Amino acid sequence: MEAYGKNMKKEMVDFVSYYRRFPAVAGKPSFSTLYTSINVLAGHYTSYGFKYPLPEKRRKRLYQEYAEVEKSLKRNR
Repeated sequence: MEAYGKNMKKEMVDFVSYYRRFPAVAGKPSFSTLYTSINVLAGHYTSYGFKYPLPEKRRKRLYQEYAEVEKSLKRNR
């Protein structure tokens, strides 16, 4: 599980690092919301490690943010 978590954290950082360079992408609300949710998840792993699951409240909030990202993408935002 720890190897999976470390790989996922690296992929999150790589994703943000790559797409942040493009103003057409970085300025969109969908990217901003996704960036926020990635920071929340990465912060959890940094603070608590990969052995502790996400608290239910944080998990629900992340699912809401992912739903917002999907809606924004469907509207090309």
